[in-house]
Amino acid sequence: MDKTLFNLHDLVLLLIAFECLVVAIYIGFNRSGRSFPTSLLIAFFVVHACISVHELVLWGSTFRYWVLESSPNYFFTLNFAYWLDGPLLFLFACAVTQQDFALKRWHAFFLLPLLVFGVFIYQHFYALPYDVRVTLIKNYSFADFDYVFMDLLAKLIRVAFAVYAVLLILKSDSQIKEKYNVPAWLPKVLMVLTGILAWETMLSAIKVYHSLYGFPYYEVVELIGLASYYMQFGLLNVVIFMAASHFLRAQPVKAKTVQREPVSEALIGRLESTMESERPYLNQNLSFERLAEKLDIPVKELSNAINRHYEVNFYEFINNYRIQEARQMLEDPAHNDKSITNIFYDAGFNSKSVYNTLFKKKFNKTPSQYRNDFKNKQARQSA
Repeated sequence: MDKTLFNLHDLVLLLIAFECLVVAIYIGFNRSGRSFPTSLLIAFFVVHACISVHELVLWGSTFRYWVLESSPNYFFTLNFAYWLDGPLLFLFACAVTQQDFALKRWHAFFLLPLLVFGVFIYQHFYALPYDVRVTLIKNYSFADFDYVFMDLLAKLIRVAFAVYAVLLILKSDSQIKEKYNVPAWLPKVLMVLTGILAWETMLSAIKVYHSLYGFPYYEVVELIGLASYYMQFGLLNVVIFMAASHFLRAQPVKAKTVQREPVSEALIGRLESTMESERPYLNQNLSFERLAEKLDIPVKELSNAINRHYEVNFYEFINNYRIQEARQMLEDPAHNDKSITNIFYDAGFNSKSVYNTLFKKKFNKTPSQYRNDFKNKQARQSA
């Protein structure tokens, strides 16, 4: 047996698992209040840590023998993680791109492939005699066609969920991403992660091809597999660095908000005068930077003034004006011929779901109900 405790490849897997768990713990202890997206993110990092440990146990040069001395039953206990990280990533993307997202009953179907794998691994491994299981592990003979096919299926499902998550993030409304403080670099990170998952899927496909037709493939498989470990390790550390930078950049704003420094009345006056006279909120692409440029003040100063004086964030401040604009248009007979959709676009919204949600929260009615009720009220008054 190899006397080396850990080679470099094993160490990389251990570091990936360790860093994922540290990130999950950090997020869990530092998030403000309960947040469904952060809960999903914590679960994703924990599951990804389980994947690294599973790879270490299954293929590690020495670690696998330590585990085998304890029991062969440990070898596939963490294999479930491959069937969960894709759905968790997809649900996280849904949670940060959809207003008031919540789990539905049909989301339970995401667990169906995991249940199928559970039945499969029980029949093909755990139901076998103890000595047979030990032999399968020692000789790596568990990796027959049935197993590598299931492994390929898991990898394909992961890639499909990851691609869908990327599309959701790219097409999402900026106002919802602002609500959950989604960093601008997240789509790029998800695209790189999807590429790594596709790389691993290629490895599984090669294994399936080998099981069917057979060819010398050990060196190719080893190279692709090890490259995957290092790519994951590199991406994880880039994410940690960028997340830390994102957090540190946000700190000064929070510190000033807590201190409750006096807000310039002149600045607030200029802001409200500009909002009422020029109505910049009608621009669907209005951002902090554009409004600050119009007012000729630094972005941070504008952000702090809105947070401290109105006790809302930028998009809540802007959307309040848009909601009032939409209400006035719904009440104005001159706009009776306009559809609800045209009105929310004209009021500055670029998402119908956000518009409907905010309007109903403000007036306890949908825009259509509000318009009909107002018309009926006017008809009764004129009768």
